[in-house]
Amino acid sequence: MKVVRVEPPKELRRIVRHFWFSSFPNPNAFAKQYKILADGSPGIVFQHSNGNSSVLNSDGEPLPIAFLYGQKTTACTNLIRGTPTIIGVSFCPIAFKPLFNIDSSDLTNNILDIDHFFSPGFVDLLLNTINTEQAIGLFCDALDQRSSKLEQDAVVRESVHHIVGNTADVKARDISSYSNTSRRQFQRRFKQCIGVAPETYIRIIKFQKAVQLLRNGHFQRLSDIAYALNYSDQSHFIREFKNFSGHTPKVFLRKGPDYRPMYMGNESSFCPLRLLEC
Repeated sequence: MKVVRVEPPKELRRIVRHFWFSSFPNPNAFAKQYKILADGSPGIVFQHSNGNSSVLNSDGEPLPIAFLYGQKTTACTNLIRGTPTIIGVSFCPIAFKPLFNIDSSDLTNNILDIDHFFSPGFVDLLLNTINTEQAIGLFCDALDQRSSKLEQDAVVRESVHHIVGNTADVKARDISSYSNTSRRQFQRRFKQCIGVAPETYIRIIKFQKAVQLLRNGHFQRLSDIAYALNYSDQSHFIREFKNFSGHTPKVFLRKGPDYRPMYMGNESSFCPLRLLEC
């Protein structure tokens, strides 16, 4: 499966990291496994083949044709059968709660049919589009209407910027001290907005930066990555990596380019972390 990333229009860049779509050059009647990894952002998936779901969970149950997904804290596996249309929206994490008026933590490691959040008939409009560009245009129009009066939590937004910019050294207890709120209140606000506690979000972003270093070959030994990202030692790095990917770093590399999350950009931009700072 090839995944192509599409930059959002200027007016949506404060809420959308990117759109993406997939193509399947080799039709296959059998379901093929794809790993879903934590990337620090929630999103939407629209998928179908002739109006029927083609994406299954690990138990083989079809997922909704269009659904919101929240933050992920562990790796999981989806099955894809045939050669479906699959289009996604990757959101800036801070935008999710005000966009959909939900506590983001309620959707962590979970999905919900988008019928709960979009106008009646929206999925039918998506199913009747003739190409990817038209479908993404529908999402742009719908999200633009929602974003016109969007109010983000400035404290949490700046905290996310700080985490992404200082991932190796940042500590959750230090971030709350910058916010002029109690630690408990800050953690509650952060989890409601982002979907996970600050400590967990730091771990996810560390993992994603480790993936970048592995994919780009910017290391000689695994201990170099552990040192660069300030893990306590190599064993700690391997444990964390296995928690979020399901495999050790060595196995992850050995699996090659087919081992990638479905909800991400193309191989050359495996983790567009700069867009996390929306």
